Amino acid sequence: MSFMLFEILLWGLFLVSILDANKRWGLKSTALFFFPLFIYGWALEASAIGIFQRYEYGDGFFVTLFGAPLCIAAGWACITYSGICIAKSFTDNHYKIALFTALWGLCIDFSMDGLAVLMGYWTWFAPDDVVLPYFDVPVSNFIGWFIILSFYSFFHLRWQDAKIRKRLLGFDAVLPALPALLLAITIMIGSEYERLFVNLSWWVMMVIFIVPLVIILAVWLFNQRAVLSSEMLQQEHKQSLKVPFFISHAFHAFFLLMAIFVGVTTADWRYFIAAIVAGLPLLAQLLPAKAEAFTLKTN
Repeated sequence: MSFMLFEILLWGLFLVSILDANKRWGLKSTALFFFPLFIYGWALEASAIGIFQRYEYGDGFFVTLFGAPLCIAAGWACITYSGICIAKSFTDNHYKIALFTALWGLCIDFSMDGLAVLMGYWTWFAPDDVVLPYFDVPVSNFIGWFIILSFYSFFHLRWQDAKIRKRLLGFDAVLPALPALLLAITIMIGSEYERLFVNLSWWVMMVIFIVPLVIILAVWLFNQRAVLSSEMLQQEHKQSLKVPFFISHAFHAFFLLMAIFVGVTTADWRYFIAAIVAGLPLLAQLLPAKAEAFTLKTN
């Protein structure tokens, strides 16, 4: 049942993202963004399973191709879209947009991956004699997605008006990330660096990785909300950010509710920890919005 709900969530958010992008960018630009990103996401998942054999997916997904559920690629496409849209409302700097999008995606992934492993959506394979302290999820997963999201976001924006965009059907944004990603994977697999984290507990991993990320995003959003509250920008951007924020909130809320439900029914404390992980990013995103609303109301 949870597999079906998760798959419906991903495809639903993917559809919402495409419809919103079509209103924002038009059909052609929407296709040049989502088509290569969807193929890229699926190809990465399929290669990670077939070539590197670092993880595998559960049997509950309905639509898969070469062992990789297509809904996962759809999910990462709408997460990327969400981050880029929100960041573009803050700045035109491509480096900042790429950084924000990568951190935005990691914030979602930190809350999603741990619970997904506990629920059997996918299983990671650690090196011999290595126990992964963060809910059996390797740090390499987060490093890989940081590279993927930042590179794709940057080059999609950098070359959006270049002739190569039409010739390569949008895959020009994909190509620069491949060498960096392959190099990172080679180094990580060869060094078995996961052994560095073996003696760390799950809460230390949260303090090292998740808490700083949540704080950074909360401060970033809070500062930029002050910009959006100005009279010049609020009418232009407020409506357009509803769908991008909804995408992120839907991910966090889904895993928060699932974690609480499964934790209560199974009496497994790990699910309550996963609920906290899912709730922290959601809180960090909602607080700036509440602060802005309170400021506007008092003024």
